[in-house]
Amino acid sequence: MTQPPNYPGDNQGGYPQNPQDPQQGGYQQGGYPQQPPQQPGYGQGGFPPPPAGGFPPPQDPGYGQGGQGFPPPQGGQGFPPPPQGGFPPPPGGGYGAPQFGGQQPFNVGDAFSWAWNKFTKNAAALIVPMLAYAVVLGIAGALFGFLFTATLSETTVSTTQYDYGTSAEITGQPTGLTWVVAILGIGLIVFLAMLVQSAYLSGLLDIADGREVAIGSFFKPRNFGAAAVAALLVALAVTVGYILCIVPGIAAAFLLAYAGHFAVDRGLSGPDALKASFETVKGNAGNSILTTLLAGIVGGLGTALCYVGVLVTGPLAALVQVYAYRRLSGGQVAPPTP
Repeated sequence: MTQPPNYPGDNQGGYPQNPQDPQQGGYQQGGYPQQPPQQPGYGQGGFPPPPAGGFPPPQDPGYGQGGQGFPPPQGGQGFPPPPQGGFPPPPGGGYGAPQFGGQQPFNVGDAFSWAWNKFTKNAAALIVPMLAYAVVLGIAGALFGFLFTATLSETTVSTTQYDYGTSAEITGQPTGLTWVVAILGIGLIVFLAMLVQSAYLSGLLDIADGREVAIGSFFKPRNFGAAAVAALLVALAVTVGYILCIVPGIAAAFLLAYAGHFAVDRGLSGPDALKASFETVKGNAGNSILTTLLAGIVGGLGTALCYVGVLVTGPLAALVQVYAYRRLSGGQVAPPTP
């Protein structure tokens, strides 16, 4: 008896293009027909339904992941997925804190202009502490001289008359106590000098940071231990340099001019502060040497007025050096005060 043909929709387990009885072998080898199945459910005895997930992904490599059920593109196909979090961050050196090299070129004239502006706006706060330190160091030096002379044996005082006055010369043999007084006295004066440097420099750095300063701002030393070690190492390097035919000592004085600044401002250890100063000056030799030289000349001009002028030229020269240190090392300075 002849079997009637299958029609689309008959639940016999086959596709319309192939009318064979699934009980007799179903489809011929060669895969599925080109027309996709109409319903996910098939008849009894037919081929199993295609795997979950729908149709296979299109061959266009431009599609990527997007929740469409398609697998990700294979290596080398299509474009990579966008980075997590949206757009990538801007390249380095963009917004934010200014970067080294992003500032205007250093100018010695700007350094003196800035220093004069800050001095005139903070004159009392700068002059009074310097005067107080001068008095303290003067008293300490006078006391040391008196004790040193008093401990000499067989002291002889000789005087010489000149047209402009009298000169006295004290001679004598030092005793054991004299050496004790000398060591303690020199140590005390050096300690006071380093303390003064650290405290006064702390106030100058406050000005560079744009903070309001008062007289008390210059009596609060920062990082005194590191600053003291740096000062001793600089003094040792300069002294040894002068012994080695003077020129190395001058070079050391210029190359290590910012060691105290690095120690006080950034808390670097003594050796690291010397290294940082050396690298800063070496990378900006012309500007650094010229600024240090001019600041030294300005500071020395105050001695022409019986040392009274140092109360002006001393703070001015120190402010110039602070400006140069901050700018040449990549730091920032507050703008001039209106």
